[in-house]
Amino acid sequence: MWKASRYEGVAVPFAPIVPADEYLHPATAEPHFTDIETNLYGFNIPAEDIQSNIYVLWHPLLRTMSIQIFVYRGRRVLPHQLAADYFQEQLFLPAVTDNSDWRMQMGSCSVRFQILQPLERILIEIEDPRRRFALNLRYDAAMPPVGRPGGKHFTQLMKTSGELTLDGKRYGIDGLYVRDRSWGYRRPEEPESVPPYRWMTGWFGADSAFVAAWMDTGLLDSPEFGPDWNRMADGRDATGANKWESGGKTPSLNFRSGWFAVDGTPRPVVRMDVRTLSAEPSQLQVKAIELELEDSSGEVHRIRGDVLSLIPKMYWQNLLVYMHCVELKYGQRTGHGDLMDTYSTHHVRRHGI
Repeated sequence: MWKASRYEGVAVPFAPIVPADEYLHPATAEPHFTDIETNLYGFNIPAEDIQSNIYVLWHPLLRTMSIQIFVYRGRRVLPHQLAADYFQEQLFLPAVTDNSDWRMQMGSCSVRFQILQPLERILIEIEDPRRRFALNLRYDAAMPPVGRPGGKHFTQLMKTSGELTLDGKRYGIDGLYVRDRSWGYRRPEEPESVPPYRWMTGWFGADSAFVAAWMDTGLLDSPEFGPDWNRMADGRDATGANKWESGGKTPSLNFRSGWFAVDGTPRPVVRMDVRTLSAEPSQLQVKAIELELEDSSGEVHRIRGDVLSLIPKMYWQNLLVYMHCVELKYGQRTGHGDLMDTYSTHHVRRHGI
């Protein structure tokens, strides 16, 4: 069954992003153990049905960091993140203090991250000979970074190139990906009593891409997650504040942020209509999605997404992220993207997995 909802809001200016934002930032004025810095990278190889995601998170006050890497192949629904063809996650690593060029050894897996030119060029090298895995991944900016409301967070379309070795077989990388970076705000891990937080990225070429983030009040048939959810929530949760944002102004309560790039220039999104087809019998997994995004110039962009594969990603043990790889259609253009739907114990207890 298709589920539909609409969100309207105001155009929120993009937060300014400078080259220094590529590097680790000084501690906040009142440091807290939940303060974070993050980098989310990834790539896909559509011809081989290969998807990958790389996530690095710093806890500056705790002086620890975590690294998660997964690569999987095939049009399939993975039962668990450990079912990926390659999976590596270490949660309590000693934090590096300079991210311009750093290395880490995690058992048989060694990683190196280099900022070759801030906001323009990044190199990631991973080797795990014991598991016949290697990655040489280069990012080159396809578009400028887009700062999210409140700052301290940006997304950016990148050109991907390099080579992957998976189970001893080599694959060339030549594509696009929307990366994400954040810093300088708190990301507590407790579950939030809000509708599912959804985040979608997509690209149709080096000149056209989008990002949208919203709390979907039409996805689950429960009053506490529906259009009047904020009247039932208490305290901070009722404001829409959540762990993914730094607290700046958003287009509306439920539409949190969005941009659509036309001819390489990102524009704020002011309205979105979304229709979601669940992958029955699950109410939380998605089979297809349709978006209608209106940008600040009044132009409307209609996108159809069909899910190719899904991995249940655990950012933390109390947060389930269904990360869907989506094949996209936008007019005569095709592309790919990620649909990331986040669920806590509040959602799973009520609606299953």
